[in-house]
Amino acid sequence: MTAADIAVRQIRIGAAPNPIGRDLYDGFRAWRLWTMLGWNDIRQRYRRSYLGPFWMTISMSVLVCALGFIYSHLFQTQIDVYLPFLSLGFIIWSFISACLKESCQAFFEHESLIKQMRVPFSTYVLCVIWRNFVVLLHTIVIFIPISLYFRHAPQPIALAALPGLLLLWLNLVWAGLILAILNTRFRDVSQIIDTVLQIAIFATPIMWPASALGEYQFVADINPIYHWIELVRAPLLGEVPSAASWTMSIVMLVLGTAVALLLLRRTERRIVYWV
Repeated sequence: MTAADIAVRQIRIGAAPNPIGRDLYDGFRAWRLWTMLGWNDIRQRYRRSYLGPFWMTISMSVLVCALGFIYSHLFQTQIDVYLPFLSLGFIIWSFISACLKESCQAFFEHESLIKQMRVPFSTYVLCVIWRNFVVLLHTIVIFIPISLYFRHAPQPIALAALPGLLLLWLNLVWAGLILAILNTRFRDVSQIIDTVLQIAIFATPIMWPASALGEYQFVADINPIYHWIELVRAPLLGEVPSAASWTMSIVMLVLGTAVALLLLRRTERRIVYWV
């Protein structure tokens, strides 16, 4: 059989599957597309609003200050130490939880585009993460006046938050891709994720330090979201992230990406029929 015969046969039975990882590679290369889609989603969400995404900044500021005042007294912690800790933890948690929740609907949001043209499926997940990253940039500014008010001068270690944020970003890509595929096939996944995240916020050291668990600190140590938060929060608070947080995040990135790529390779031809 000649090469031409093989090509014709592949066309008849369907295009030859892409090499594993090609969709993700093409998705990152299409950064102009998913940044444009993300900006458009934000504009549509805050259309006819004078403050736009800054409403998130205002609401987050009020929530953080109220919780900081209440829980600093409950935990008998100085508010100048507790409020910066709480604000960063809550802001980063909001970013993570929003990415995970919205990734479940990533394919449904662009159903018409998926059915009309061939775009890497990872593009839609990257769009979700990008638009929530823009919101994160609006809300992270809350930490600036808080640190200035309590006279927490920035430390050189704060630069370590950048690679930590990148590692968090990449972990959200594979997690979002898996959730998008599973929820497209099984519509109940989004409800399960909502329930899990409602529980996870109380099981993750956001409003309380991991050391408060004492002998049960292993609950925090096996929580991947805690390590993702610490990679960004610890440097901004002038602390060095633990080696366990780096190790856990890197191992999860490798294993999670492998699982996401294998799952996508198995389902990429069916997604268009599921949406």
